[in-house]
Amino acid sequence: MEFSEIGKRKSLSAQVEEALMRSIKEGKYLPGERIPTENELCKIFNVSRTAIREAIKTLSARGMVKVKKGSGAFVSEVSVQNASEMLNTFFELSSDKDLMLQTIEARRVLEPRIAAEAAMKRSQRDIQLLEKNMIAMRECELEDKKTEAELDNDFHRILLSITGNSVLKLLLNPVFNLMPKFKMNVFAKPASGNLEAEKANMLKHHRHVLEAIIRQDPFGAQEAMEKHLHDTRKNYLHFTKSIDRS
Repeated sequence: MEFSEIGKRKSLSAQVEEALMRSIKEGKYLPGERIPTENELCKIFNVSRTAIREAIKTLSARGMVKVKKGSGAFVSEVSVQNASEMLNTFFELSSDKDLMLQTIEARRVLEPRIAAEAAMKRSQRDIQLLEKNMIAMRECELEDKKTEAELDNDFHRILLSITGNSVLKLLLNPVFNLMPKFKMNVFAKPASGNLEAEKANMLKHHRHVLEAIIRQDPFGAQEAMEKHLHDTRKNYLHFTKSIDRS
């Protein structure tokens, strides 16, 4: 494999990382194939073992390679699961204070259409799952916000699964993974308001979405989800303003 000698415009490890990334993207190393050993890469790039290890570590963190102890580094298999895990890592590590608001806005773009698709494609089994979720949500103890947040998430995941669209799952699964943590932060604060009223409002929105899906009414399901996420955004902004005032 041909690589150009490393220059001095960036750190040595960053340059090695870029060169290896480029080779992987160009198909010079295929999924499952081992890239050169540390010793080989040291000779190829004319850099220290430390620079090589830092580059491999970064590539591994980005999901581009998988390091197997005693065997070396291998190009990761490309899959929806791998890509989703990379997005999960981004959401978990991001320090962007506007991330949650941007997440809600992304949901407002995507989820109303998902609800419409679910209304057109749902089966009787899907309806049973959604109804079971609603029952569990109503019976959930008001103080058990962890379970409530997970059940809320499950309702939206069921709708997503009905679409059968793996790309939408890739995009939204990391978002859904983030939402329970967000809800726990909101409901842990006294400023969040009347918890019983908040739960009743969420159940009302879910019921309206479900009723439209049962009717196989895509426009009704889309409108109900738009109203639901409008309220979600409003509640989040109320929460952040309350925190700013405290």
